[in-house]
Parts: sequence; C-alpha cells; structure tokens
Amino acid sequence: MNILIVDDELLELEQLVFLIHQRYPEWNLFEAEDAVQAKRVLSQHLIDLSLLDIHLPGESGLELCDYIRGNYKTECVMITAHADFQYAQHAIKLHVFDYLVKPIMTEELYRMLEHYMNRYGYVEGLSLDIQGVIRVIREEYRSKINLADLAARVHVSPNYLSRKFSKELGMSFQEYLLTYRIEMAKVFLKKHPDWSIQKVSEETGFATINHFSQSFKKHTCETPTQYREGKYHD
Repeated sequence: MNILIVDDELLELEQLVFLIHQRYPEWNLFEAEDAVQAKRVLSQHLIDLSLLDIHLPGESGLELCDYIRGNYKTECVMITAHADFQYAQHAIKLHVFDYLVKPIMTEELYRMLEHYMNRYGYVEGLSLDIQGVIRVIREEYRSKINLADLAARVHVSPNYLSRKFSKELGMSFQEYLLTYRIEMAKVFLKKHPDWSIQKVSEETGFATINHFSQSFKKHTCETPTQYREGKYHD
C-alpha cells in the first residue's frame, strides 16, 4: 500500500507516520509539507490513499484534493484541527473517502484504514508480484486488462501468475477483476445518480451493458437499477 501524508506540522506528520507504520510496517509512506511536494510525489508514485491536512501553506488541502480527484484514482482523507461542518460539507462534495479531526485518535485512524482495505479488497501478506497486479487492476480497471499483459509487466509467465493469483487470493484473476469492477460500479451508482446505467457500465470496463447487468445481478442479486433505487446494503 502506498500512502501520501500531507501536513505542514512536522509533529503531526511524524505521529501519523509512526501510527501507520506501527500497525502496517510493510506499507510505503510518502511525506509532503505542501501541495507542491505532494504533486511531485503523485507524479512519481502510484498512490493508493492520501491523507491531507486541510490547512496547508499555499494551495489548501481541499484544493489539493480537488486536483487529486481530477487527475488520479487516489482516495483522499481530509484532516483538520477544526471540527467545522462547513469543511465537512465541502469535503463531502469532493467525494472524499473520510474526514478526521485533530487530535487524531489512534483507533479512528486504524478504523478508517481498515474501512479502506475492506472497500478495495486490499489483503495483507500478499507477494510483491500479486500486490503489483492488484495495483494495476485498481488503476486500470476501466480499460481492457488481460493476464498475459499483466504477467509481462511484473516479469513472470502468465501460467505462473495465474497459479499464484489463485493460491494467494483464492480466486482466479478474471474473478477478481470482475468482482472489483462490480464493487466500483456500486460506488458509481451511489455517487453519480445522474449517470445512466450505460455510462456506469462503460466507466467500469464492461464491453456491453448486457454483460454488466447480468454480472451485477449475479453478484448482488439485484439489477443496477434496483440497487440504485434501494437503500444500499454495503
């Protein structure tokens, strides 16, 4: 997991790094004190989750979040010392993943991280090859993805990758890809009620709307329309 932490208060930055590494020592943490440094990190690394202080020198954390959401598939968590509902409202409009208030409680931080992992199917203890493949799937699920291309990108044979994928995740590559696309479709159905089912299908990498609808119903026991009109069971 690659996490970017942006905070101009050094002690706060160090505390977050310490707490996250204490629970997840194998994760890669990148630090930045302002938006300029953060954008440099984002351009050089594939960041899964960003923790952004709202009050930054220069460009604010909310403005940085808006930039990230517009250019990357990175989720954002806003952090502020001000428990001000107006900030929360603005953050909600940017579709941030979560919103934390300083001083950050350790259990709240860990709960948010666990929520993220559960949402995106992140599994600890995976080999570097499989982690790399999962990262590509999460980044490029909208596009055509096949096992042979992914194997080439992590420098292993397709047969080896297929066996390793099934062994470590308990499902085939295609099953994982389909499941992830369905999960993202559920997110889009919630966040974008104005989107047509056709657009949701296209945004999640399905070749046809029929394939999307059939796959969605098989996994959720509801059609996309029924899921959107329901109370959301997540």
